[in-house]
Amino acid sequence: MQPLVNVVLVLVQVMFASMAIAGKLVFPEIPPQGLVVIRVGGACAVLLLAFLITGRGKVRSGRDWFMLAVVGFLGVTANQSLFLMGLERTTAINASILVTTVPVFTVLYSVLGRQEKASGSKIGGIVLAGLGVVYLIGPDRVSMAPNLAVGNGLVVMAMACYAGFLVLSKPLLRRYDTLTVIVWAMLFGLLGTLPVGLATLSRVSPTEVPAGIWAVVAYIVLVPTIGAFFLSAWALKRSSSQLVAAYIYLQPLVTASIAPAILEGERVTSRMIVAGLAIFAGLGLVIIGEGRAGRGNSEGSVALE
Repeated sequence: MQPLVNVVLVLVQVMFASMAIAGKLVFPEIPPQGLVVIRVGGACAVLLLAFLITGRGKVRSGRDWFMLAVVGFLGVTANQSLFLMGLERTTAINASILVTTVPVFTVLYSVLGRQEKASGSKIGGIVLAGLGVVYLIGPDRVSMAPNLAVGNGLVVMAMACYAGFLVLSKPLLRRYDTLTVIVWAMLFGLLGTLPVGLATLSRVSPTEVPAGIWAVVAYIVLVPTIGAFFLSAWALKRSSSQLVAAYIYLQPLVTASIAPAILEGERVTSRMIVAGLAIFAGLGLVIIGEGRAGRGNSEGSVALE
């Protein structure tokens, strides 16, 4: 199962990486808060239909309802709203490097919450992969101009919320199937986006938005929302939050690798190759640490039996 989890996590990062580009295309026509409502509302409609058709189980306790509301707020309302508002106010390069703070927040939360241990292999892998991302983007290209400070801060806050979503979702995924957790988290998250989002959408005329932009919006709903969130939760159910978070380091590498095929003037450089090797080596260390933790848990369960 572990090799499949790793493949799925790579696919998730490819999906998430496309969101920054798609969002930039849509913003001139639909503001971030409005896009969040469309994105989450569309995902809720599709996922709820699938939930009803498959007849998934019911949530069994008031505490679990509360936790679903919390993870919905963190992973959907706060994360999506803060990220898109931050992306609008900062550069794509800044957003790319700030997204990689998720593994740091995730390790911090999981250790403080005593949910998962952070082994030397995992910490070393996260640091190595993080350095690879910094080298890939180039610290000299990260702008700290005062006019971008608000955007940078919003992106970091969004990543802190997403890390909380990963850590707090893990116990729920032990008790419920993936679709149940994602459906209710999305629905609770949607409620949080409605007040500001609907007011923003009221100023947008659907007929004046080009058909091509609506096609991009449909892509955002289906791929970096439904696809990425569902597959990420599926992988989280079968691995640690630290492993899921570590794969976020692939996002800048995916963007840099795809750009030469899409954008004129972009090319593969030696910097990309070196950074890619560092990122993959770091992920390798995290995967090794995950495997050791899994073996340790298996041995512990056998001893208890």
